[in-house]
Amino acid sequence: MDKNKLIIYQINPRMFTHMGNLREAKKLLPHIKSVGANVAYLFAICKEDDSKDRKFWSKRQKKSKLNNPKNPYRISDYFSIDEEFGGNEQLKEFIDEAHKLGLYVMMDLVYFHCSPNAKIINEVPDSVVRKENGEIDLGEWNFPKLNYKSRALRDYLIKNMLYYILEYGVDGYRCDVGDIVPLDFWQEAVFEIKKIKPDVIMLNEGSNPDYVQSGTFDFNYYWKPFVLATKPYSQFFKTHHSNFEQTTKEKGIYFVENHDSVTDDGRAETIFNSLLCDLFYVYLFTVNGTPLIYCGEEIADKNEHNMFANKDHNKGYGIDWSNSLLPHGKRRLSLIKKLSYLRKTEDCLAYGDFSWLDVDDEILSFERIYKNEKITVFINFSTIIKNINKCGSSILSRNYKNGKLSKYGFIIFKEIL
Repeated sequence: MDKNKLIIYQINPRMFTHMGNLREAKKLLPHIKSVGANVAYLFAICKEDDSKDRKFWSKRQKKSKLNNPKNPYRISDYFSIDEEFGGNEQLKEFIDEAHKLGLYVMMDLVYFHCSPNAKIINEVPDSVVRKENGEIDLGEWNFPKLNYKSRALRDYLIKNMLYYILEYGVDGYRCDVGDIVPLDFWQEAVFEIKKIKPDVIMLNEGSNPDYVQSGTFDFNYYWKPFVLATKPYSQFFKTHHSNFEQTTKEKGIYFVENHDSVTDDGRAETIFNSLLCDLFYVYLFTVNGTPLIYCGEEIADKNEHNMFANKDHNKGYGIDWSNSLLPHGKRRLSLIKKLSYLRKTEDCLAYGDFSWLDVDDEILSFERIYKNEKITVFINFSTIIKNINKCGSSILSRNYKNGKLSKYGFIIFKEIL
């Protein structure tokens, strides 16, 4: 496994197919592979608390107005997959099929908090934080906080991580709000996991550089999706990149959207012109970070998504796969496939040093250099024709001719030094 060449595809099963289970998602694994991704990342699928007591619902859950008691990030049993997603049997089927196709599989770990009715509270002494009066202490999302001062709690969670690797073949984990969980726990857990799976993929949903610099995690988040981009876009991405490097030390995940942003911020395809959105993906795949594709982006899906919606509580949320048959969807899919191919075949994009080029306020331009090769990228976020200098041979472009980059155009040059 070359972790510099990973392309992650996030699956929200609830939005991915009408039924929302892993057996249906399994049928689309060949599609994920064809897109160019090599990691299928499942958002939280463990047993959910179905209590209708809103005292323990998060603000976002209430705000959704879907009246769905089942929040995937309010887990009641860490060792069971919720029946909504098909149970443990369908997880095994999904992973087996993914491995046959050469795909890695990541699961979500939700270890900051648990359900107020979680099995762990009764099974593990002192598993949750309590106030002086003995009441359970609730965290930011209104769920009981796990108690990392408890040795028994730590052992239980490490056993849980090992369970999905040994019994189901999981290849890695994305760790929900991982920064809030003590680093020394993650260090201990990863040390144990690497005894049986040295190449485990570890993604921290956090921005503390210590979590990657310690070697515990392969990647950090920089939690600002491109869907929040503002004009001038070239300046937004330069500032974004500067913050990204500070928090991830170049070991980070880039994304236009994910399950949180589509719930809270809306869809990129409805906020921006679809042709402009294409440029976000050009940057996503050529900058020095690991790209994450949220399900449906590859077909320019415009439909609304909500992480609290499922087949029983829905208001039309979910991927509209008919986009794949329409011009904008076909264009996006073709682009993502080409960018994925470049990401995996051009070592400059996987390992190359990164530096900005000053060209024009409306042109985003940078170069990647590795050994004797250089890749130079020009992205025109404006509707005005811009002049650029040729920097080798074109390996992918749009709206470029004779040194002129037209509206929403881009070009990627490759040069042997």
